[in-house]
Amino acid sequence: MTSQQVGLLAIQLVMSLGVLSFLGVLLLHNHESKQKYRLFAVRDRFLFLVATNVVSEKDMVFKVFYRAMNTYIRELDSVTIVSYMRASIAVKTELEKENQQRLSDALQRADPEVHAVVNEFFHAVMDALRYNSPMLSVLLALAHHCTRLWAFLRKLPRVQLPIYETYRYYEKTRVSTIPVARSIDKDLCPA
Repeated sequence: MTSQQVGLLAIQLVMSLGVLSFLGVLLLHNHESKQKYRLFAVRDRFLFLVATNVVSEKDMVFKVFYRAMNTYIRELDSVTIVSYMRASIAVKTELEKENQQRLSDALQRADPEVHAVVNEFFHAVMDALRYNSPMLSVLLALAHHCTRLWAFLRKLPRVQLPIYETYRYYEKTRVSTIPVARSIDKDLCPA
C-alpha cells in the first residue's frame, strides 16, 4: 500500500469513528427523551384518573405519587442507583411510620386503574435507573445469565459415578450397624 492509500484509510477511519460517535450520542439522547415522555404519559394517565373522578385530588395516593412523578421528570438526568437510594432514605425519614402505613392502606383501597398507573410509574423509574446506572445494567444482565445457567444445569441428568455409589452403600451400612455395635458394647462392658 502506498502512503496515499494509508492516509485515505486513516481519514476514513477517523470520519467513521466521528459519525458513529455522533449516532451514538443521538441514540442516547433519543432514549433519554423516550424515558421522559414515558413518565409524562404516566403522569397524564394519573391526571386523567383525577379528571374522571376515579381518584380525588385530595387523596394521599394522588398527592404523594403526583409529587414523585414530577420530581422524577425534573431530575431524570441524574437518576442513578445511588441517588435513588439517597432519595429512598430521605423519604423514609420524611414520612413517619404511620404515614407510610396510611399511604399503604390508601393504595390498597385505591381503584385498580390507580394501581396500574402506580405500577407503570415504578417500571418507568426502574428503566431510568437501569439506563442511568451502567453498573446496575451489568449486574442485572449477569444475574439473568446466572439464573439461566443454573436452570440449565438443574435440567441436566445427574451423573452416577461408582465412587458415590460405594460411599452411599457405606453410609447405609454404617448407620444400620451402629445400634448393633452399641448393644455389643453394652453386653461386653456392663456399666
